[in-house]
Amino acid sequence: MYKCLYIILLSLSLVFSGCTSGYDDVSVVKIKDVTYQELRGNVMKLSILITINNSNFFNVKIADANMELRLHDRVIGNVTQVEQIELVGRTEKDYTIYLSIELKDMMTNIINLYRIFMDDPKNLNLSGTVHVKSFMYSKTFKVDRLSFQ
Repeated sequence: MYKCLYIILLSLSLVFSGCTSGYDDVSVVKIKDVTYQELRGNVMKLSILITINNSNFFNVKIADANMELRLHDRVIGNVTQVEQIELVGRTEKDYTIYLSIELKDMMTNIINLYRIFMDDPKNLNLSGTVHVKSFMYSKTFKVDRLSFQ
């Protein structure tokens, strides 16, 4: 009985020890569409259709995202993810992500965002962190200057 328990525990520890560093980067392939949802106070809600490549063999949940939205390296507002998203393993697929943006200087930034989304978003970028989970493991990735090109 003890031998059987020992073998099971040893097997589980070997399986899970390989998973701790087993996260491959989840990469954004393309931002396809940004849709305005609502504006309430200084909080704007958007949905973004985005193509994401999950090169891992397993599904990964994007549990939390906290980023700054910048225009010409000036912070416009803080971006947070509204709900979790599960990325299917070994796929490159389109996902809709719902975001909430708390605007710093509301009137100036709304006008700038409107011009950018209607015209050319190349000077707009995101930076911050994204927290992903799978099974019992989690990892926080740093996002640096994700561009809307």
